[in-house]
Amino acid sequence: MQTPMRRALSAEQPIETPRLLLIGVTEAMLQADRNGQGLGELLDAVVPDTWPPQYWDQRAIDYLYERVHRHPHYRGWCRYVKLKQAVGAPPLVIGGCGCTEPPETLDDVEIGYSILNEFRRHGYVTEAINALVPWIFTYSHVQSVCAQTYPHLAASIGVLRKCGFIFDGNGKDPGTVLFRLKRPD
Repeated sequence: MQTPMRRALSAEQPIETPRLLLIGVTEAMLQADRNGQGLGELLDAVVPDTWPPQYWDQRAIDYLYERVHRHPHYRGWCRYVKLKQAVGAPPLVIGGCGCTEPPETLDDVEIGYSILNEFRRHGYVTEAINALVPWIFTYSHVQSVCAQTYPHLAASIGVLRKCGFIFDGNGKDPGTVLFRLKRPD
């Protein structure tokens, strides 16, 4: 089931869902994330002490930083996930989601996601992916979206299935499986 969303009019604008804001990652944000300071100010949000989430580690940040640096004119393909709070309270940074490369450069776009442990099993990742995928498909040349995960990560597989992805064999990374969602007709 697709989550209602307000489409970002540009890649710099957040993608908004009922509970979340997906904020486009910038080099400055990734640098702050690398240094462990300043990310909250750049995102205008509270970064919990438990940050970063599993799989959003230094290696992942370096990977994303290199690609953002290499493709500075492409924006919005990788996003921080902010959880909206009660009126007057700042949002919380709870995870990240996005493409592994800008969708402008691919016809089969790979996505990834990670969320802090204390925010798992509340539907936030499903909501984020259900908002991100339609944004990816606004690029008319994109024919499919895929995701790799490990076979033992039942919750991750569950998210992909809830979002309409279908098992498509082994992933390209050792020990992973691949799921794919084709462009709707």
